Amino acid sequence: MPQVERSVALKGEVEFWRNWLSTKGMYWPDDFRARLDPDRPLGGHLAPYVDRVDAADVRILDVGSGPLTKLGKTHPSKRLEITATDLLADDYDRLLAELGVVPPVRTIYADAERLVERFGDGAFDIVHAQNCIDHTADPHRAIEQMVAVTKPGGWVVLYHAENEGQREQYNQLHQWNFTCEQGAFVIRDRLGRAVNVTQRLAALCDVECSRVGESPSAVPEGMNEADVPREARPDVAILTGIHRRASADVARQ
Repeated sequence: MPQVERSVALKGEVEFWRNWLSTKGMYWPDDFRARLDPDRPLGGHLAPYVDRVDAADVRILDVGSGPLTKLGKTHPSKRLEITATDLLADDYDRLLAELGVVPPVRTIYADAERLVERFGDGAFDIVHAQNCIDHTADPHRAIEQMVAVTKPGGWVVLYHAENEGQREQYNQLHQWNFTCEQGAFVIRDRLGRAVNVTQRLAALCDVECSRVGESPSAVPEGMNEADVPREARPDVAILTGIHRRASADVARQ
């Protein structure tokens, strides 16, 4: 995508969140309330990965979090330290101030493709992204940066609607397709050129990939699907867990 077009698309992203915040969640009012709850337990697709971390204190980086991270803030047996980041954090700060919304975790600026510059190597137990890495200019670099800021033995967890670029007809930031093929995590561009990410990361990481039955944009509970626009309807999601091997494990490969 040309830089000028990407700049326009990013402005459209800010306007989406303006509408979402000003209407208290648009089609997802429960999601709005949940994001503002400082006591909401962490659950869903990320919880099993947090449970795999041995440490009592778990550092989580949420990449592309938007103005309010979607992650729950508490765990029954671990203390969570959540850092939420977004390329548009400064714009979101202005929106939150304008609308009088105080986030439990404030989003700070970071470019998903330059995370090491911001945080250094091996800073987090878990690095998470939901429905955003397929919006980046270079998702391969973004994923590699996510791996780099993950501690050896830690996890990168990706949760994205399957083939979002194709589904959105490559409109705005939707330029990439994420899918799972024969257990491998695969990314395709709009021309159909594929990269097997499982193979690309094989020297340093073990990758698990699966389809789950509900996308990050599921129909809100209690609503009639016919009344919900296409972009808010459920679809298949790709859940990918990327385990950065401990140094000794890498040396034995």
